Amino acid sequence: MPTNRRQFRRSHRRTMTHTQQLELWLGCGHNGSSFESDAHRREVWFRFRDKLMRIWGKNGKRPMGWWLYEAAEWGLPPRHPGAHQQSILYEFSNALGVEERGQLEVEWRKEFDKTWREGFSYFHEDQIFFADIARELAWIAMDLPVVLHDRWMAERQLRGLAVCEEAVAETGSRHKRRAGTV
Repeated sequence: MPTNRRQFRRSHRRTMTHTQQLELWLGCGHNGSSFESDAHRREVWFRFRDKLMRIWGKNGKRPMGWWLYEAAEWGLPPRHPGAHQQSILYEFSNALGVEERGQLEVEWRKEFDKTWREGFSYFHEDQIFFADIARELAWIAMDLPVVLHDRWMAERQLRGLAVCEEAVAETGSRHKRRAGTV
């Protein structure tokens, strides 16, 4: 039976392929871009921005599309900062919401406090490190912002807690001298 319906072709620009989605999340792959041009990538980013940010724009991290097309609005360079994006977003911009900043602080504080447990060690490049070196390596690995590190170290000093192993060793030897054991 004949029909008078017209067939409409939908532009491929109205959709986003899985490869394009991955590129907007992680960046261009080794096979080159899956977009026709930077303008096409930008158009797709802003069309699907809310969806992509809902999936990958959380926990102090942002997808590559955000870094390419929105980071400059927050005073950041339009390139992905790699492993340190959480601390960079926390310290150098207001791109993180209050809730997201709070969640990161809670997570960092928990990890920071773990580094002060007795016998703390950290494995790095086939070696096990202890004490201050282990703490410093752990703080780098957890991407702890310098402002939080400085604040929490000052809090430890105010509470009279050790801020390095040398202080612990020195205090211990003083106690032994007072007790007459040294």
